[in-house]
Amino acid sequence: MNLLSQPAHRRSRLSLSAAAVAASSVLLLTACGGGGSSAAAPAAALDPHAPEVADITGLSFRAPIAAGFLQAEKGGAAAEYGLNLTLEPIESSATAVSQIVSGDVEIAQSSYFGVIDAARQGIDVVIVSESYASGPNVASLETLPDSGIKELKDLIGKKVAVVSLNSSHAVKLKDSMLEQGLDPNAVEFVELPYGEVAAALQQGTVDASSATAAFLVQVKEKLNTVTVFDYGAGKYDGMAESGWIMKKSFAEENPNTVAALQCALLKGTDQVRDEATYKAILKDDLQFNAEAVAGDVAPTFGAAIRKEPLQMNADMLHNIGAIDEEFDISSITIPTPANCG
Repeated sequence: MNLLSQPAHRRSRLSLSAAAVAASSVLLLTACGGGGSSAAAPAAALDPHAPEVADITGLSFRAPIAAGFLQAEKGGAAAEYGLNLTLEPIESSATAVSQIVSGDVEIAQSSYFGVIDAARQGIDVVIVSESYASGPNVASLETLPDSGIKELKDLIGKKVAVVSLNSSHAVKLKDSMLEQGLDPNAVEFVELPYGEVAAALQQGTVDASSATAAFLVQVKEKLNTVTVFDYGAGKYDGMAESGWIMKKSFAEENPNTVAALQCALLKGTDQVRDEATYKAILKDDLQFNAEAVAGDVAPTFGAAIRKEPLQMNADMLHNIGAIDEEFDISSITIPTPANCG
């Protein structure tokens, strides 16, 4: 059973091959500055078993990070809270934010960098759930063994590919380079879809590139690449990486629906920590081939809102100069309900 829908009216822009987006774990927009008041609803008033809206459409990449949402429907958590969940695929976080704001869908997966940018521009979005956290060996910067690149200082003067110039990978590289006294502006960052990483490295059009999931397996096994930087190691281990957003006005009008979604995602995401459950979603719902399923390293799943791991996103943007003032990410976050049952 494949729970990913693809309505005819969106097929032309959302036609995705599993190979093209199988590992897109980073969903991003550009980031630039602000604050705001708390987005939390009064906990005592919430009843996650009585959603005002039952039929919910969500957006995510056709990638492992969608597993918690898919399992929430597949495993019965959605039905437990009176919800019917449908997942539609996207290619960018910009699409997610625009469709949330337009009211086309109720919930979407996004990087936190994109949400921070949207909120600072006064766009009507809030974070309602985490999805996964950074962890070692899931995503890394790879290079060919004869490139001469072994560590961050060797990237100076080189062409480095990331999935987006404002992706968490780009932000983490810049953050770590600054910590080492290196100038990120001395690196030529370019955008490259994960599906083109292997060819770009082989052809020498880039010196190093980000890779993750099936694409990381591919370059490791076929090109014998060397890891220059692990995006989930060190201080980034456990950092909130991507989560679920909703339109703030919709959330305010339908607080029980928000709570129901948060609780369903909490349970579904917890269930995909089971390896067999997770692998079944990769195979049956995300349509990964056997090689990709076998080689995949699961993200560190978790849906509960965590203050400090979320705040790291805003702090990093401020550190690299992408925003000119500190930003309190809790001002656009709705905490996880305590009464999921």
